[in-house]
Amino acid sequence: MLPVYVPNYYPSFRCIASQCRHTCCVGWEIDVDGEALTRFDRVEGEMGARLRASIDREAEPPCFILDGEERCPFLNRNGLCDLITQLGEDALCHICADHPRFRHVLPDRVELGLGLCCEAAAELILGQAEPCSIVTLPPAEAARERTAHAEEEEEDPTVVALLNAREALFTVLQDRSFPLYHRIRHVLTSLDIHLPVKAYGEWADFFMDLERLDPAWEAYLQRMAALSENPLQELEGEESVAYEQLVIYFLYRYLTAEDDGRPALLQIRTAFAILSASLIHGLVRAMGGPHLKDLYEIARMFSSEIEYSEENMERFLDEIEDSIEIGESL
Repeated sequence: MLPVYVPNYYPSFRCIASQCRHTCCVGWEIDVDGEALTRFDRVEGEMGARLRASIDREAEPPCFILDGEERCPFLNRNGLCDLITQLGEDALCHICADHPRFRHVLPDRVELGLGLCCEAAAELILGQAEPCSIVTLPPAEAARERTAHAEEEEEDPTVVALLNAREALFTVLQDRSFPLYHRIRHVLTSLDIHLPVKAYGEWADFFMDLERLDPAWEAYLQRMAALSENPLQELEGEESVAYEQLVIYFLYRYLTAEDDGRPALLQIRTAFAILSASLIHGLVRAMGGPHLKDLYEIARMFSSEIEYSEENMERFLDEIEDSIEIGESL
């Protein structure tokens, strides 16, 4: 089994279940994997009949049939999952057991992380005071993360280079002897990246043109549309550590993600990380911040609207690729 790496906060994550204000069991398509489908077909009695009636087997892949409020058919009115309460956590399909986790299988390791679209994960990640470090899970814990199928492959020079670059970026960005704004400028200068000259309001117009999932997102963007400043403001004050964690999160999640064929992958994904954190900062300002609770919620919503929409991510990365400038020396 490959070694499993996680951010140091990862083992502390706990689903808050019925206390969650933005449950992942509402408004999201819930795929049913083959193993779960076989398992569900073996359940007898009333729950077995309910399971079989709640799955659209004609869909590709099969999925649960959401109700008129786009709720999972097993989300009860107490905010708990009937599958867990009646059959146990082992009954869950892969997507439910994994969320909000993500994983990258690299040639010599597996990397796991938590997605910001989960409010508990957002508060855990952005509320952490100490710098983020990447640690190895003990074998027993790694085995529980469904990573045993991953096999070691030949070393990939591109992945090795990106891992080394990420480590160097983490070192610079988490050197708190300098203001965060200076650290970010140092990263941009060292990679010879020139971000697009767009005011917050222009970015708000761009996001308004994308698919929108939550009506509240539109209200946030309308407020940001009134800001005329360029996004790279000073990310300082008591929230500077949270913004540092934001940039680190985006770099950890995307720098070694699957190659999408874009040139200058390191520069584009670094620009994405910095620009995303800066735009979240603008949204917080537009909503009357700074307040950490506002930051947690706005980061969660940004993640849900951008990161968890393939179309929106593609268009955002296209916009960055088309508008950033990268020095010829690279």
